[in-house]
Amino acid sequence: MKQLYLSLKKAGLMFKGHTEQGEVDFIILETYENGTSTSVDINTLEVFFGDIEGNPTYKALSGSHTFKLEDTQYTRTAEEMGYQKYFDQWKKQGLLN
Repeated sequence: MKQLYLSLKKAGLMFKGHTEQGEVDFIILETYENGTSTSVDINTLEVFFGDIEGNPTYKALSGSHTFKLEDTQYTRTAEEMGYQKYFDQWKKQGLLN
């Protein structure tokens, strides 16, 4: 995931923000005409996609992922979680292999 984060940072899609856990990195997912944006902190992204940490390719990110939230285990695709459109954009921008 570190290579992906480096690519996103180089493209200007990452920033530092504050959460209850302290300062964390965020990834800008979408920017709107009024200047606001939607983002996700990397801790959340790693919960959902941590199963492919060593191989964050477009194909791997686009597949099914098993993750645990509290005491419940889930298996979802990137499409079901709402991330596929961002992975598609990153691939078009050359940020993902």
